[in-house]
Amino acid sequence: MSLSSCLTTVGLLALGLAVCGAIYACTATWVTWRFLRQPHGKPSRSPSISVLKPLHGGEPELYENLASFCVQDYAGPVQLILGAHDPADPALDIARQVQREHPDSDITIVADPRLYGANRKVANLINMVSHVRGEVIVISDSDVRIPRDGLGRMVAALERPGVGLIYCLYRGLRTKSPWSQLAAMGVNTRFAPSVVAGQALKAHPCLGPTMALRAEVLEKIGGFHHLTDVLADDFELGRTVRTAGYRIGCPPMVIDHVFPERSAREMLTHELRWARTVLAVEPVGYLGSSIVHFLPLALIGAALTGFSPWSAILLVALAGLRLVQAFVLSRLLGADDRFLWLVPLRDLLSFGVFLTAICGDRVEWRGNRFKIVRGGAIAAVS
Repeated sequence: MSLSSCLTTVGLLALGLAVCGAIYACTATWVTWRFLRQPHGKPSRSPSISVLKPLHGGEPELYENLASFCVQDYAGPVQLILGAHDPADPALDIARQVQREHPDSDITIVADPRLYGANRKVANLINMVSHVRGEVIVISDSDVRIPRDGLGRMVAALERPGVGLIYCLYRGLRTKSPWSQLAAMGVNTRFAPSVVAGQALKAHPCLGPTMALRAEVLEKIGGFHHLTDVLADDFELGRTVRTAGYRIGCPPMVIDHVFPERSAREMLTHELRWARTVLAVEPVGYLGSSIVHFLPLALIGAALTGFSPWSAILLVALAGLRLVQAFVLSRLLGADDRFLWLVPLRDLLSFGVFLTAICGDRVEWRGNRFKIVRGGAIAAVS
């Protein structure tokens, strides 16, 4: 077979995958619409809640993220625990500001430098958990904020039969940087519907930005100590809870995840860590997810087939479908839809990250570099 024939065959394969990806994208969008139309549950009781917020650095909109947990429409007691490793961390100044300006809120500030493994976030959680007084423990990243009824919806989801842990679907919230806009767009138009589709397919997703579980369940699984050297601590926590005989739930609501990226390097470093995390824990699923990048696949296929009239028409049709899908998802999630003309660029960047992730095992996280080793564990790299 000649080189020209081989390239054409590869191009046809890429176009076939693109069509499959487009069908999947439409299905995932419909599943997302159906999921978000579910009625919002209300808890039958209001157990006490302890919210763990690990902090690191004075990131953009940190005050708003923390304050969203102080203004909850929740009948039970809420304890907010804000923790950092370094007593001089500027995030603690913002934590104290929140404490001063919300005097009626139960806020505990923890500065504890102890480390227990390579995962510094987990070490921070271990240092904070000794201060917990609540029946329900919410673990929420510092770059997350929730709606006023968010805690109530989480508790309602935890009350469902057999549920031991819940996570929350999130949308990307941009800051002023254009790179932040691109990062948020990737979540809103590609990642979020894939998570909902994963739920429908019983793939057991478990997203780390905000999770909740009962204190008794955390005690039953041995706390956080078994997560100290893993990269995907959210995935491993979910797996451990399932192994203990519980189900993973997700309330039909959307929380906000603020993207502070100020440069292309910050955005791509962050996304590469996410990609290599998924690759480490679900390699088959990661490779299968190539079809979600259907627009880059269609472009490659059309180029390899010489932009024949039919392949060019298919490329234009798939590009139009992708823009419509992005618009519909943005509306469903209540996300910013003013810059959707950037979706083709966003998709090309995402596909580049997807391919790059396969070619290495190093990640950068909060200024520290790690190597991913067997089973998704991490080791610090100088």
